[in-house]
Amino acid sequence: MKKIEREKLIHEAKKALANPYPKDNPMVYSAAVLTKKGNIYSAAQYFSDTFSLTLHGEQCALVHAAAHGEGEIVAMAITSTEKLKKGEFTYPCHMCKQLLWESYRRSKIPMTIILVNNHDEIKEVFLSEMISYPWPM
Repeated sequence: MKKIEREKLIHEAKKALANPYPKDNPMVYSAAVLTKKGNIYSAAQYFSDTFSLTLHGEQCALVHAAAHGEGEIVAMAITSTEKLKKGEFTYPCHMCKQLLWESYRRSKIPMTIILVNNHDEIKEVFLSEMISYPWPM
């Protein structure tokens, strides 16, 4: 991934923090994906009063890309309004990691995950380093 793509991906993930549904969420999580074609799709979570039906930012970004016919994901940037200490990052939950793993299994493209906290610190990890026992292997 080129530096300019990485910067734009992070920018789009941060920009998506302004668009959760509904708008009055106290905590917002968002993500942006970079596809093999070089396009970026971003989204914030879609909150449900049932909590269990809430769509996470990572899920929404993946669906946004898929809705445009793009499922080959090269990288994902993830951020939130969560107040973290310096050096702390919000990782994808296990449901989101599973969806990312399935995306990787279909495309065979190693995926970089870029985590951005409220101090604008950045941590990059490969999806394969984040998921220990995916299903199916």
